[in-house]
Amino acid sequence: MDKFEYCETIIQESSKSFYKAFSLLEQPKAQAVYAIYAFCRTADDAIDLDNDIKKINQMKSDVKSTFEGVVPKDLMFEALYETIMRYPSNVAPYLDLLDGMRDDYYNKPIKTASDFDEYCYKAASTVGLMLLPVIASKKYKSDSQKLKKVAIELGKAMQITNILRDVREDLMSDRVYFPDELLEQFGVNIEIIRTGLVTAEWRALMEHYIDIAKKKYQIFYDNIELFDEDAIYPTYLAATFYEGILDVIRRKDYTNINRRYYVSNLKKFFMMRSVKKELKQRGLSE
Repeated sequence: MDKFEYCETIIQESSKSFYKAFSLLEQPKAQAVYAIYAFCRTADDAIDLDNDIKKINQMKSDVKSTFEGVVPKDLMFEALYETIMRYPSNVAPYLDLLDGMRDDYYNKPIKTASDFDEYCYKAASTVGLMLLPVIASKKYKSDSQKLKKVAIELGKAMQITNILRDVREDLMSDRVYFPDELLEQFGVNIEIIRTGLVTAEWRALMEHYIDIAKKKYQIFYDNIELFDEDAIYPTYLAATFYEGILDVIRRKDYTNINRRYYVSNLKKFFMMRSVKKELKQRGLSE
């Protein structure tokens, strides 16, 4: 199997929403996204599925050597190396993501809103920073600071969405990502939530985080013109698909502690039409 085909298989199987959006890119950029996604998914699975800190340590060593031009005999790292040759990048966000995985493995406490923000940065903003040389190549070279801020906010929005979507599985695995100070502030008793009882306090906490995430998504939407012309629609679409999960949670009365919610294929179809219309009205699409 070709190295990029291997990475494409990973994104196809793991994230239908991302694949649906980013497969619209021209082939070199799509392949680069697949390689970066495969790296992130491999790291995530090492902790979430295998609880294997040794694999994270090995990935840290391997990604450093890949950026130095010494590529491990591994399809994913071979694809990643070709990606960073096509789209010169920095190893820092890759290392930050792996540090976040280490934090997860060692159950680093999330006590404050600042701790939560740092967690979201390591888990998802790093991914946005990895993707910038691919999907915002022009601005990445000329105005990278503003671009990075936008990518960081989008990453945090997506990670908040992940947390709200996956809260049931996380609670079953004794993982709680909401900061202690916010649970106390909203009066949320995690032991009661574990029973599946949707309380007024839980609804308020969920609405708090939905509001934060939506504001961060809006920062991205307002600055979409910073991205490469051919990447505007796919990237906007990926964000819209993800934000749609929050709307489902809200519509289902915050019962995300009882089931994992998705955006249906039919809804995605209408979202695609809506995004095209929005971008056309803004003069960002034909």
